[in-house]
Amino acid sequence: MTAGPLFALVSDVHGNEQALRACLADADGRGATQLWCLGDVMGYGARPMECLSLLRERGAVMIRGNHEQAVLDGPFGFNPIAAAAIRWTRARAEAQGSEPLAYMRALPERVDAPDATLVHGSPAQPLDEYVFAEDALDNLPHGVDYSPKLARSFRLIDRPCFIGHTHVPGVIRGDMTWSAPSEHEGRFDTRGAPCLVNVGSVGQSRDGDLRASYALFDGQVVSFRRVEYDVQAAAKDILTTRALPPVLAQRLLEGW
Repeated sequence: MTAGPLFALVSDVHGNEQALRACLADADGRGATQLWCLGDVMGYGARPMECLSLLRERGAVMIRGNHEQAVLDGPFGFNPIAAAAIRWTRARAEAQGSEPLAYMRALPERVDAPDATLVHGSPAQPLDEYVFAEDALDNLPHGVDYSPKLARSFRLIDRPCFIGHTHVPGVIRGDMTWSAPSEHEGRFDTRGAPCLVNVGSVGQSRDGDLRASYALFDGQVVSFRRVEYDVQAAAKDILTTRALPPVLAQRLLEGW
């Protein structure tokens, strides 16, 4: 029997080239043959255009995240720190001419592959709806037996759906309960059934683990990966870019 493709799924790269290169090297070493990117290559970090170029060179299947949308249309609703990074990123993109912006605008918000659906936020609101562990039934107040937010998303998928946006890896299963990667030794068998799989963030960890996060998928089983990278170098890139708020470097060093 011929083995099927092994997909590497990255999300929320956020201009962190050091983290992206480390994840791609790890994926290559594990035999990944295809690359899927769930959006937010832009924003926060100091090397957004380098990350975009690298993903394009690798032939990644790409979707648009809310930070790409903000680069295109303006950082409406963003906090001042994120907005400052978006304005600087927009200037970086414009410096390369019209092609990068045209490429971002042409990116889809959703991709339905044979074995998986790809969105950035949620199936219900692909660009910007957050799906948190706290939305799962096992984390709702006692006696609550229905999550309208999750039900809305599950009605829109018929296979595993990979998401990002929150920067926290984990799975919301078909029964709308949450599990962290540590609860199943970093591997989750989707059995091809609808579920929401958050692959975490390559470029800006928010779960206290400074390592980059991504996932591998063989068409059924998800393997969550954490990869060490040169966090100090990525933080220094931000600190030496005067237009980027220094707190963005601190976030990388503290994982929040």
